[in-house]
This record gives sequence, C-alpha cells and structure tokens, in this order.
Amino acid sequence: MKTNISNIFYSCLALCALAACDPREDRDDLPAPMQSSEMEFSVTQKAGYDNVVYLESKTKGALPFWDYGTGFSNKAKDTINIPFAGSYYIKYTAYAGGGPVQDSIQITVTENDPGYFSSPMWNLLTNGDQGKTWVWAMDTPGGAPYGNGSGGAAAPEWWKPTPADVTGWGVASDEMTFDLKGAANFTKVTPTGTTKGLFVLDTLNRTIRILGSDISYGAGITYVVVTLNQNELTLAQQGDGWRNLWMFKRKGFNY
Repeated sequence: MKTNISNIFYSCLALCALAACDPREDRDDLPAPMQSSEMEFSVTQKAGYDNVVYLESKTKGALPFWDYGTGFSNKAKDTINIPFAGSYYIKYTAYAGGGPVQDSIQITVTENDPGYFSSPMWNLLTNGDQGKTWVWAMDTPGGAPYGNGSGGAAAPEWWKPTPADVTGWGVASDEMTFDLKGAANFTKVTPTGTTKGLFVLDTLNRTIRILGSDISYGAGITYVVVTLNQNELTLAQQGDGWRNLWMFKRKGFNY
C-alpha cells in the first residue's frame, strides 16, 4: 500500500493553521508591575556598632532579595555584617507577579569591624588600612628564599635554589602589598606591570588564597601560612609529607 506523502504534508499544514487561528485560545494576562511606592523595607544599623545591619522586607505579596556588596540574602528578615569601613548601597529587590522591582539605600560603615579582625594575623599581614609590602627574603639565614622540604618544614630542606636562581627567574624585584582599605586588597608590582586582586585569609586554618592575582612565582593555590610575624612571611604548598616553600620579608627589613 502506497502512502501519499503530499496529502499528509498538506493535512498537517491545515491542522497547524487551524490551531494558530483558534479564537478559543486562552492567554493569561500578566499582572501590572509593582510600583516603587508599594515597596516597603527597612535597613537599620546597630547603634554603636554600625558594621551590623538589620534587613527587613515588609512588601506584601513579594519575595525579597538583598544584595549588600559583600554578600546576598533572600530572607524577609536578616542580620548581616559588613566588616570594612566605607559607603555601601544595600540593594533590595521585590519579586512579585508583574516582575522584579528594585530600590536601594546607601549606608556608611565608620570603621573596620574590630571583632571580625580580632586575630593578630590580620594586622601582621596588612598593617590594617595602611598596608604592608612584602618582598623576597633574599638574605634569609638559610640561604634559600624558595625550595621544598618535609611536610612540616619551616624553610627549604631538600631543593634549595639560591638568590641568584630567584633573580634568574625574573621575580627578585617583585613586591606584594596587602591592605584592608575598604576590602581585603592584594597588589603585586613586577617589572612587567601591576596586578590587583583580593585575598581570603582563614585565621583558624592559617591559610590564604589570592583572587584575581597570585603571589610572586606562585602556584595559584590556597597557601598554608607557615610563618607570619612582624618581619617574616613564609607560605607553603602543602603536600603529603612534603612542602614547597616561599619565603618573604617585610620591605625594608634586613636579617
């Protein structure tokens, strides 16, 4: 039995045309967008401790979303902490049937949160807002500013490149500055240019990661902070029974 392909094709076209022109087709009308005057929310800073901010959405029939620069929240009521001094826009979005509507309030945080930065590691690394610059410890008593060793080594034990080696890699004059001016900032200056990023310091686990840049001759990893005092910064790539080590010192300090 032969099938007439042409007849089937034209029949399909006819059915499609009927469906497209069906006057009984139902279409739901979207509700009108919410007006900004219908939005109701509050942003309140804690008296005497303005790093702590209370958020409250009071808009009826809407789902809230907050963007406060250092994080997000979708709670109707929330308490957030902004650790850095500066001016911030707290953006509030109300999601309703007619689509999202946004408004914002600007707040000012007068000082870095003393509780958040209570660990001495913050000040030793950054000198607070002023910043602190670190360079290679080319005159380290061990003679090797870079190298590797056993899993608990505080300085190179096995492979010990010399300062001349570091110079040969083209990184000997690199400078790294950490500061807390408005954010956890990282700046690296090299003979080929300057790169800026942020850093994440975990004072509990004694680790640090650079975002948007890296330490001099780095490995792009989360580093273990082996030594951090007023004048010395030693970082490590932690392996299973071994470490790669980077040894830096405060700019201007000599052993």
